[in-house]
Amino acid sequence: MNNFKIKELKNSEDFDPNIVFEDITFTQTDYYGKWQQGTERIVRRFVIIKGEEIVAYFQLIKYPLLLGKSYLYIPYGPLTKDHSPEFFQNLKQKIKHIAKSEKAVFVRLDFNPVISDDILSKYFTKASLCTYHSAFFQPRTEWFLGLTKSETGILAEMHEKTRYSIRLAERKQITSEIIAEDFDKYFDVFFGLMDGTAKRNGFSLHKKDYYQNIFKNLPKGKAYLSIAKFGDKVLAIDLIIICGKVANYVFGGSSNEERNRMPTYLAQWRAIVEAKKFGCDYYNFGGIAGDGKVYDGWEGLTAFKKKFGGEAVHHSNFYDVVVNQFWYRLYNFRKCLKKIKK
Repeated sequence: MNNFKIKELKNSEDFDPNIVFEDITFTQTDYYGKWQQGTERIVRRFVIIKGEEIVAYFQLIKYPLLLGKSYLYIPYGPLTKDHSPEFFQNLKQKIKHIAKSEKAVFVRLDFNPVISDDILSKYFTKASLCTYHSAFFQPRTEWFLGLTKSETGILAEMHEKTRYSIRLAERKQITSEIIAEDFDKYFDVFFGLMDGTAKRNGFSLHKKDYYQNIFKNLPKGKAYLSIAKFGDKVLAIDLIIICGKVANYVFGGSSNEERNRMPTYLAQWRAIVEAKKFGCDYYNFGGIAGDGKVYDGWEGLTAFKKKFGGEAVHHSNFYDVVVNQFWYRLYNFRKCLKKIKK
């Protein structure tokens, strides 16, 4: 067990999991941490070293609970290539120490790449399904579209109504544009469209300053907006972030106006074409409903994403390191009760 050293990185030190892992998620990047810090959340970053080799990275974020309590979450992490018993034993011990220092009730782990339940259940507490659906937790299933084929080939594998909607948007005078700089100029329009979309589809947004901070801390040269307009009126905006070989559709919003002109389809298609220009292998549409009823209300969004073609990518189940059993049980009870009442 003494072969492992867990080191916390200071804000001035580089946090770059790409050194070890080719395909990381943007939730384990330095700029994602800055997004969270911009809303005054505590973010801590660590590397795990075995001998002279870095074998794992993780970035954890502190979230508040009722009555002054809190929990820590590692979104799509830890990133690790070591699955030995010694590694997990060291990790659990260190995680518990961090949680106690932050007076957290529990720490939620979200291992990436996927690790089997057979391994994780030996060391950690499997999270209750009723706690999965949260604005702060990453979805368990995402929808990926492969980009290695030509544009014609990608279009051919889409649902026929999706191809029709893209062409219809162009015939109905919808124009598209890619914005790769001066993002702040588009923020108010973007947030207005996001807000309208949330109200239309019955989901909640983070506070406005969360999205403002994202716009101020987008990775240079690795982010763009895909915009669809009718005349001078912006009808849809999608925010895309490149991480490794994956273009990630992070947020999007659309207007209630001119929906019969299909602007959302053209905005997505233009974003996909731009991702190919970046040399990406995949376009990640983000979370979908997946199996079961964990993500009720995502059916329409899921159907929209699937119409573009692609396949589901599944993530590990959530596992927790529990520090305070009483408050952990109370947290689970409240989450399950809330789900039953829906």
